[in-house]
Amino acid sequence: MDHLLSRLLIRLLPESLMSSSFSQIAARPQLVILSIMIFVQGCAYGATLPYLGVTAIGALGMSDQAYSALTVVASIMTVTISVSLGILSDGLRDRRRMIALLSLTGTIGYGTIFLFPSVPVFVVATALVIPFAQAVHSLLFASARIETSTLSSRDAAAVNTVVRSFMSASWVVMPAILGLALAQSANMIGAWGAASICTALIAAASLFLLAPPREPEGAAGTSRSAFFDALRELVRADMLVRMIAMAAVTGTTRLATMIWPLILTLELGGSTRDVGFIAALIALIEIPFMLIAASLLKRFSLLTLIVVSALLYGLHMVGFAFATAPWHFYALALPGAATAAALLSLPITYFQDLFPTRPGLGTAFMPINSFLGNAVSAGTFAAGAHFFGYSGTAWLGLVLALVGVIGLLSVERRIRHPA
Repeated sequence: MDHLLSRLLIRLLPESLMSSSFSQIAARPQLVILSIMIFVQGCAYGATLPYLGVTAIGALGMSDQAYSALTVVASIMTVTISVSLGILSDGLRDRRRMIALLSLTGTIGYGTIFLFPSVPVFVVATALVIPFAQAVHSLLFASARIETSTLSSRDAAAVNTVVRSFMSASWVVMPAILGLALAQSANMIGAWGAASICTALIAAASLFLLAPPREPEGAAGTSRSAFFDALRELVRADMLVRMIAMAAVTGTTRLATMIWPLILTLELGGSTRDVGFIAALIALIEIPFMLIAASLLKRFSLLTLIVVSALLYGLHMVGFAFATAPWHFYALALPGAATAAALLSLPITYFQDLFPTRPGLGTAFMPINSFLGNAVSAGTFAAGAHFFGYSGTAWLGLVLALVGVIGLLSVERRIRHPA
């Protein structure tokens, strides 16, 4: 089965795309399986997250306040569980059972909402059950990192970026499929049924397709002291600076998705159809540029690509402030997606490289970064919209990018040249 998947990947990919990164993935059957699992996990996200508010408020009748509280609680639970289990996974020789068990909690959570749609079921499943399944995201990337442990740091980073593109591809495919499948449905509850199937497939793949590790990992152990030692790594001064700086950098992409639809529809007379077309266009453009970012990692450092991409993305956001017609946002989709591709795919490798022997700890930074990025973008949007309007808030995207870049460069310089 493993060799069959590898040969299939090689045949399906055009020769022009068979760069060394694709060759290295195809040569590692377990990495091929993990990439497909990451795609399926992304399908579970893509099936439900776009319709979360529509289903909670529109279909089930939750109030705006209750839905807002639910999203906050679910975010905190997801971060706490993902970080804790990511650290604990470094003490395991074999992550397969943990991945399978957590995936099955997603099958139960998503499936319960699909079979018994009601506000109490939706709240309990979303806040207390599904966050366990979302921890699978970190564990899959940690497992993928282990498969590249024999590669050089630059080759591993390039492969990691290609693997991350599988997640982006799922966000292009799944919402489109569900949109067509459920177009005649009165609500989007069916999306939770699709997510339940996806998590069940991940559990099955973990148990029956993933092979056990050939050799014991150099794990830190699962003792209480090892767990708290890892937590102390998270709150070191240099790590806090890195987390805040990276949250500012990635927060620019979230801020952009908040403001450009508002400028387009409320200020320039664009339609919701334009919003959908532009969002799909951005997602499609991001995938090939993730592959380009992977190839650039062979020539430039990871930090250099993140810094350049952040600055270019901030400048691209300034273009929002000067847009005077809907077509301007179609034009801005290309530079926005090209630079966002790096900001979406490279930070996970940045954090994993800091802890090369503890992939679970390194990957645990991603849910933290996502949480902080959402908080930074939400706060920036609230302040900017109040004082500067939507177009004025676009300038704050450049400010966020500059703050993040300065933070990342300062901490790297301080470590290279200690006092």
